[in-house]
Amino acid sequence: DRARPLGRHEAAPVVLARSNGGDDGRAFWTTLALGALLAPASMLIVGAVPIDLAERMGARPEAIAIGVVATAPPLALLVWIMKTRWAPISAFRQSQIEFFGDIGFAFTRWRIVLLAIVAGIGEELLFRGVFQTAAEQHLPLAAAIILPNLLFGALHARSLIYALAAGCVGAYLGVVFWLSGSLVAAMIAHGLYDLIALEWTRRILQRRATPAEV
Repeated sequence: DRARPLGRHEAAPVVLARSNGGDDGRAFWTTLALGALLAPASMLIVGAVPIDLAERMGARPEAIAIGVVATAPPLALLVWIMKTRWAPISAFRQSQIEFFGDIGFAFTRWRIVLLAIVAGIGEELLFRGVFQTAAEQHLPLAAAIILPNLLFGALHARSLIYALAAGCVGAYLGVVFWLSGSLVAAMIAHGLYDLIALEWTRRILQRRATPAEV
């Protein structure tokens, strides 16, 4: 039969953001577990090198406040990335949305919270707590902040722009850690940023999966 045009009250076909068309819970738990391994890995390294992180782990009120306030600059960068029409960043934004759309599991709010907590704790423990603290014992401060974040950016290298953005955000969190003397401040800033960025992505994916009326 020939295709007929949609009627006024008929919905257009749904185009799912996830090309795999499904939600594999195992993919989510695998992703979460891999992120969670960073925390015990950090503790193993701390046990093998002379680094004392205990005094930098206190959840003092001022550290919490610094962490919340420190979220503002990376969020400003995120807003620019999500809103700009500059072609290279627009293409980067689209590629990131497609990446998360094809990641293999659906983003729900509670999953986003877990991912943000795990990334905030694990990545800050390893890159700021262990690598930066160890580097500060042997290198000038600028090098101690920059060098670990070259690795941080490389591990996020889904594209050159993403690697550069991740490296810059990591260096910024290194400065937050150094100025505040608190890993908790860096963890809160990191976790809150991830929470907002992933929730924003979830809403975009949800809108794309919603039928549009003709």
